[in-house]
Amino acid sequence: TTRRGAAFAAGGLALTALCVLGACVSPGPAPPSGPEPGPRNGPSSGRPRLSLGGPQRVVRYTEAIKQISLRGGRLGWGGLTMGMSFHDAELVTGRKLPPLGDAPRDLLCGYSSVESEALGQPLRLEFDSRASEGHFKAIWLPLASPEGEPLSTLEIARALRARFPKLRYVPSPHAPDLAESANPRPLYQIENGAMFFVDPRRGIYFGEICVD
Repeated sequence: TTRRGAAFAAGGLALTALCVLGACVSPGPAPPSGPEPGPRNGPSSGRPRLSLGGPQRVVRYTEAIKQISLRGGRLGWGGLTMGMSFHDAELVTGRKLPPLGDAPRDLLCGYSSVESEALGQPLRLEFDSRASEGHFKAIWLPLASPEGEPLSTLEIARALRARFPKLRYVPSPHAPDLAESANPRPLYQIENGAMFFVDPRRGIYFGEICVD
């Protein structure tokens, strides 16, 4: 396993790594499929919502990509920032997160993942511990068209480049001649070394993710 940037890490569906044309990442359980991001009647987890004293904003799929932040070298989304504590993540999302002790954990990097929501957008958050003192390390950002259909890889890459103009395609070391346009699930890197894994069926996976 090689590490780029901060120590790229994640969680595996059925506790297995996903091999993307020879480059293996451990992208965590797939975010739940469901309706297009938007306001809901209640928390998706069934747990009580923490009041932040204001309404949530609806974030459409194009706006969701624009919400990816880079502050002090740390990626984030919608106020969430890599490295923040479990408790602070609850405050930002305005939701009580499921206990990390009950969360699925990947074998590659040992992160625990929980489902949540922020700004009307479903999210899967990954933490580096099974205890409440865990820190936020990676995120799955599900994406869909206004009709609820998955976006194309090209659409997602175009939006990512609009947000990060220096975004660079990273070919698989096992298929170095595979063009970006032919890769159905490409990997990208920005100038600080942070990486983004794109899977049109699931969205964008980023943060301190593990790459093999």
